[in-house]
Amino acid sequence: MSPVFHPSAMIFSAKSFLAAMLALYIALSLGLESPSWAIITAYAVAQPRAGAVLSKGFYRMAGTIAGAAMSVFLVPPLVDAPELLSAAVACWLGLCVFLAAIDRTPRSYMFVLAGYSTCIIVFPSVSHPDAIFNIAVLRVQEIGLGVICSSLIHATILPSSSTGLLLSRLDSALSDAARWTADALSDTRPEALDGARRRLAMAVNEMHDILIHAGFESDNHSRQRRLYRALLLQIERLLPLSEALDDRILALHRTDAMTPEVAILLADVRAWISATAVSRATKGMKANQLRERCAGLEPTVLPKMSWQDALRLNLLARLSDLIAVYDNCIALRCAIDSWPCDDNKQCQVNSLAKSAPRTIDRNYYGALAAGASTSLTLFVGCALWIASGWDGGANAVMMAGVFFSIYSSLGNPALALKNKYVGVAIRLLLGAVYVLAILPSIDGFPLLAASLAPVLFVSGVLLTVPLYSPLAFNLIIGVLGPAIISERFSSDFAGYLNSGLATLTGIIFSLLIMRLVQSIWLEDAPKRLLKAGWKEIARGKYQTSTRWRTRMAHRIALLTVHTTNECAIDADATASALRDLKIGLSLAELAKLPPLVPAGAQMRLSSILEGASHHYRSMVKGEPNPPSAALLERIDRALHAGTGSTDAVVQRSTTLALVSVRRNIFPQAAPLQ
Repeated sequence: MSPVFHPSAMIFSAKSFLAAMLALYIALSLGLESPSWAIITAYAVAQPRAGAVLSKGFYRMAGTIAGAAMSVFLVPPLVDAPELLSAAVACWLGLCVFLAAIDRTPRSYMFVLAGYSTCIIVFPSVSHPDAIFNIAVLRVQEIGLGVICSSLIHATILPSSSTGLLLSRLDSALSDAARWTADALSDTRPEALDGARRRLAMAVNEMHDILIHAGFESDNHSRQRRLYRALLLQIERLLPLSEALDDRILALHRTDAMTPEVAILLADVRAWISATAVSRATKGMKANQLRERCAGLEPTVLPKMSWQDALRLNLLARLSDLIAVYDNCIALRCAIDSWPCDDNKQCQVNSLAKSAPRTIDRNYYGALAAGASTSLTLFVGCALWIASGWDGGANAVMMAGVFFSIYSSLGNPALALKNKYVGVAIRLLLGAVYVLAILPSIDGFPLLAASLAPVLFVSGVLLTVPLYSPLAFNLIIGVLGPAIISERFSSDFAGYLNSGLATLTGIIFSLLIMRLVQSIWLEDAPKRLLKAGWKEIARGKYQTSTRWRTRMAHRIALLTVHTTNECAIDADATASALRDLKIGLSLAELAKLPPLVPAGAQMRLSSILEGASHHYRSMVKGEPNPPSAALLERIDRALHAGTGSTDAVVQRSTTLALVSVRRNIFPQAAPLQ
C-alpha cells in the first residue's frame, strides 16, 4: 500500500466525505439555492485535528458574516455607481489582506474570508441588487451549514486532538533542544548545530499556531494554555543561551583558559541534559546542585580581573542560567501532565505561568504593499469588466479577488497562482466528464453520493499530503461546483464552460498583476526583517527582554522559512538575526545598571549604550560598517575601571553584561589585555 494511503489519512478522508454528504443532504432537503457552497465549505474547513477544524470553522464563519454584512452595507447605496462600488469593494478587500498579513497567525484566515466573501456575494448579485440581502443570508446559511457538519463529524467521530499533536511537538522540541544544547557544551562542535537552532525557532512558531487550534478543544482549559505558552517561552530562551555558551567555550579553548574543574562541570551538565532514562522529577532535583557548583567555581570579581577570569565568570553564569531554564522546561512539562504537589514546584510553575505574552514581528510595509496591490488588482479587473461588457466578467473579477487575496501572503505567490491555473484546468476537465457523462444518467441522492465518492475519497487522502493538497482541493471543487451540485441538475455545458473560462481568466489576470507587483513586498522581505531588529536596538526597544526575545525568535523563524523557500536572501541572514538577538539581550542587561553605580561608571555604561545605538542607526541608514574601535575601547575601559560600587552583586552583573556585549558585538576582537 502506498505510504500516502495510510490508515489515519483514509479515516480523515472518510470523515470528510461523511461531513460533506451530510451537509449536501441537509442543504438539498432545505432547498438552499446553492448547496455547493455547503459541501465545498465542509471540505474547506476539514483538518486532521479536531481543534484545527473547530478553529478554522469559527474563523471562516466569522469572516463570512463580516463579508456578508459589508456586502449589504455597500451594494444598495452604490449600485447605480459601478465605479464607486468597485472601488469600495477593492478597498475593503485590500484592508482585509492588510489585516491578515499583520496578524501572521491562524486568525488571519478570518480576515481573508471577510474580504473575499464580499467579492463572492457582491459580484454575482450586481445584476439584481434588490436581492443582495437574501443572497448574503443564503451564503451565510450555506457556509454555516458546511462548518457545522464538518465540525460535528471531525470532533465526534474518532477525533484526533490538536492538544495531543502539541504535546508531541513539545516533547520533540525539548528532545532536540537537549541534544543540540549538549552538543554546544562539548569540545567538538557539530556543523549542523546552527541549523538545528534556527529550526527550533521555526518549530516554536508552528507550536504557537497549534496552540491556537488546541484552544478550541474542551480538554484545553486556560491554565493548560498558560503552561503551554510558558513552556514555549522557556524553550525560546534556550536559543540565545546555547549560542552564548557555545561562543564562550570556544573562546576559552582558543586562549587555553579552560580549567579542568569547569570542563568536568560542563561534562556533568551535558550528561544531565542528555539523560533519557532518568525521570523528569529526578532531573529537576539535580538542577540546584549543578547551579551551586557553577556559583562555587565563579572567579571573584575584581576591578582589573583578567580576561580569562571574566570569560569563565560569564560562561559559568550563563551555564547556571541554562540549567535554570532547562529545569523550568522540565517543571512546566511535568505540570502539564499533572499539577505538582510540592509547594516549591507549585510556586515555580505559577511564577512561570505568569510570563509576559508573546510578541511577534509586524511587517507593516509588506502588509500595506500586499493590501494595496490586492485593491489595485480588483479595481483594474472591475474596470476592464465594465468596459468589456462581458457577461461572465463578474465571475472572472470575483475569482481574481479571491485568488489574489489568498496567495499574496505566500513566499512565491506567482508560482502558486501558476500551479493553481494548472489545477483549475484539470478540475474543469474532470467536471466536464461529470456534466456530460455521469450526472445525466443518475437520479437521486444515493446515486449522486456514490458517483462522487471515488474522486472525493482519493482527494481527501491527498489533502493530508502538503505536496498534493492543492491539486486535491482543486479536484474536490471540480466535482462539487455549482454546475454539478445544485437543487436540480441541468446539463448546461455552455454555462459550465463559460464559468470555467471566467475562472481561468481571473487566475491569468491575477498572475499577470502578481508578477508585476509581488517584488514590492517580497524581494527585500529578509532585509526588512533584519532592519526591524536594527531599528529596535537603535531605539533601545530591547529593554523588555521577554518581548524582545520572542519578537526576534519570530523573525528568526520567518528568516528560516525564507531560506528554506530559496528566496533571495543572504545565507548568513539568520545567523545575523540570532547575533542581534544576543546583542539586544546583553544591552538590556547593561541598561539596567546605570542607576545602581556611581556617576563615573554611569557615564561609561551610558556611552557604551549610546555607541551601540549609533552603530545600529548607521546600519538602518544603509551604512553597514563594522562597529567602531571607539566602542570597543569604551567597553574595555569600563571593564578595567570596574563600577566603583561596593555591592558585589552589582559588580558581578556589570562584568557579566560587559563581557557579553564585548563578545556579541566584537566576536573577533583580541582578548582584553
